[in-house]
Amino acid sequence: MAELALPLPAVRRSAATARFGAVIPIACALAGVALWAVTVHDASFSKMGVLGLVSILGPAYFLGLALVCVGIAVELVRTHPHDGRVLGLVVVLILYLFGTACAVEPVAALTSSWGHAGFVQYVLDHGSALNGYSAEFSWPGSFSLFALVAAFMGKTNVILLLRWFPLAIELAYLPAVLAIARASGVSRRVGWLGIALFYGTDWIYQDYFSPQAVNYLFFLVAVALVLTCWQPAMTLVSRGHPALRERWAVTRPALRLPRLRGEEATTSWPASTVMGTFLVLCLLFIASAMSHQLTPYAIVLALLACLLTRRLGRPELAVIAFVMAVAWLSLGASNYWLGHLAQIFGGIFNFGSTAAANVSGRVVGSTSHRLIVDSRILLTAGLFLLAAIGAARRATTTRTLELLAIAPFFLLAAQSYGGEGLLRVALLSGPFAALLAASAIMPSRDGPIRPVLRQIRFGRHGRALLCVAVAVVLIGSTAVMSAVRGGNDYYESFSSGELAAVNYIYGNANPNANPKQVIGLVAPYEPIGQQAVGSIYVRGVAAGGVNPKQNEIAGRFVNKCPEWIILGRAQYHWGVVLAGYSSGWQVPVIATLISHGYTATYFPTGAGPKLADATVLEARLDRTGATICTLVKPPRR
Repeated sequence: MAELALPLPAVRRSAATARFGAVIPIACALAGVALWAVTVHDASFSKMGVLGLVSILGPAYFLGLALVCVGIAVELVRTHPHDGRVLGLVVVLILYLFGTACAVEPVAALTSSWGHAGFVQYVLDHGSALNGYSAEFSWPGSFSLFALVAAFMGKTNVILLLRWFPLAIELAYLPAVLAIARASGVSRRVGWLGIALFYGTDWIYQDYFSPQAVNYLFFLVAVALVLTCWQPAMTLVSRGHPALRERWAVTRPALRLPRLRGEEATTSWPASTVMGTFLVLCLLFIASAMSHQLTPYAIVLALLACLLTRRLGRPELAVIAFVMAVAWLSLGASNYWLGHLAQIFGGIFNFGSTAAANVSGRVVGSTSHRLIVDSRILLTAGLFLLAAIGAARRATTTRTLELLAIAPFFLLAAQSYGGEGLLRVALLSGPFAALLAASAIMPSRDGPIRPVLRQIRFGRHGRALLCVAVAVVLIGSTAVMSAVRGGNDYYESFSSGELAAVNYIYGNANPNANPKQVIGLVAPYEPIGQQAVGSIYVRGVAAGGVNPKQNEIAGRFVNKCPEWIILGRAQYHWGVVLAGYSSGWQVPVIATLISHGYTATYFPTGAGPKLADATVLEARLDRTGATICTLVKPPRR
C-alpha cells in the first residue's frame, strides 16, 4: 500500500492542504452573500443612469461576484470536487445575476409581465380566454396554469409573483440543466463549469413572468428526460485521429432506417419506467403546444437531434410532439391564424428580413444603448466561438450536444418571430453551447470519437493555469452579463410612483359606464395592463414600430383622443435613449395636451408634472359624456 510509505509530515501536509482547499470555496460563497446584501442595501433605484442596472451597482457587487467565480474555479480544479459546494456557489451566482434586479427595483420590470398578469386575471374572473383580444390568448395554457395556482393559493391575482419570478424560474431551471449536464457524456467538472457558463451568459431577458419562461422549463425537462433515459448503443469507431473520410463514413449511418427507428439507442430502465417517461413527455408536449407558439417546434428539433445521435429510442415522440403543435395551431389557435397567415408563413426562408429584424433592427438609439447591444452580441458570439473550440477539442461518444446546439437555428428559416427569433434561438441553444464551451477549457479525453484538435499539456503548472483560466472566463462573462442584462432597465424598469399612477387610472376609470376606455402612452413602457383586460385598452402613439417626432407627439395623442394619458419616467427615458428626444421633452407635451382638452389629475410625487415620476392626464367630457379633444394639426417639417 503506497500511501503507508509516505512520511508522516507529508501526510499531514497533504491533509491540511486539502482542508484549506475546501475552506476557500466556502469562504468565497459566504463573502459573496454578504457583499450581495451590501449591494442591495446601498443601491439607489432613483439614481439609475443610461447604462441601466449596472450604473447603481457599486464595487461590492463586482467584488462579491469575482469571489464567487474564484470559489467555483478553485473547487473545480481540486482532486475531488465536492458537488454540494459547487451547487452552493452556483446558487449564489444565480442570486447575483438574476436576483439583484428583483431586490433593487421597487416593482417588477417589463410591461409584458404586467400584461400577462392581466391575462391571468381575466382567466381567473371569467374561466376562459378572451378570443380576438391578443395573439397570446390563442395559446392560453400558461395563463390557465397560473390562474389555477393563484386560485389554489386563495389569491385574486398574481401580481405578487411578478417581481421575484425571474429568480424563481432560473432556480427552477437548475435541476433540469444539471440533469442534462450529467447525461450528456461530459465529465463532472465540465458539467458544473458548463452550468456556470450557461447562467453567466444568459443575458436574454426571457425569464420574466411569461409563457416563454415556463415553456423553456418544459423544453429543458423534455431534453433532460430523453438524455437520461436513453444511451447510445456501442459502435466501432476508429481510434487515434481518423481522417475526414473515416469520420464521414461513421456519420453517414445517421440517416439510415435503423437509426431513425431508434434501434441504436438503448436504456437500462425497466419497461414500466420507460412507459411512464413516455407519458410524462407527452403531457409536456400537450402543455407546450397549448401555451406557446415557438417552443413546441424547438422540442421537435431537439428530439430529432437526439434521434440522429442515438439518444432517443422512441422516434414516435418526435412525431407526437409535432402533431400536437400543428393540431393546436390549426384548431385551438384558429382565431389567430385566420387573419395572420402571412405573418406565420410569410417569413419562410426569408433570411434577409430575419437578419435585419433580429440584428440591424436592434442596433439603434443612443451611444450607450448601442454599447449595450454590441456587448450582448459579442458575449453571445464569444460563447458560441468557445463552443466550437470545445466541439473540436473533446473526445465523446456521440455528437448530441453539437446537434442540440445547432438544431434551434433551423427555427430562423420559418420566421423572425417579431424580431426576437435570434434571441430565442440563442436561449434554446444556451445550455448545450455552454457545455461545449466548458469542454474547450476542460476537454474530455475519453470516448470513441477522438478530438479534431490535439490535447495541449501544460506540465507541472497545469492545475494552476487551469484554475486561472476558469476564473478569468467566469469573471469576464458574468461581469459583462451583469452589465448587459440590465442594460435596458433605464426604461424597462418602473418606480413605485409609476405603478401608483397606473393604479389611479384603474381606480377611477369606470368601464361599466364608459366601456372600452383607452389609456394612451408614447411607448409601451409602464407597469400597465394587469387589470380590466377587454374593457380598458392600452394604445401607444408609437404603434407599428414608427417612433413619432418629438413635436408630433401631442398632435398624435389628441388625434387618437384617448380617455386617459400617462407619461412616466420610463417613457421619458425611452425617448432620450432610443428615440433621440431632447432632455425634458415631456414637459411641452403635457402643456400642449392641457391646452387641448386634457386635465393633469395626478402626480405621484406631489411635485407637479415637471418632476413627477408619472403624470396622469384625463380628457374633459362634454354634457353627453364624450371626450373633448381639439384637433391639433401636425407641424410642418
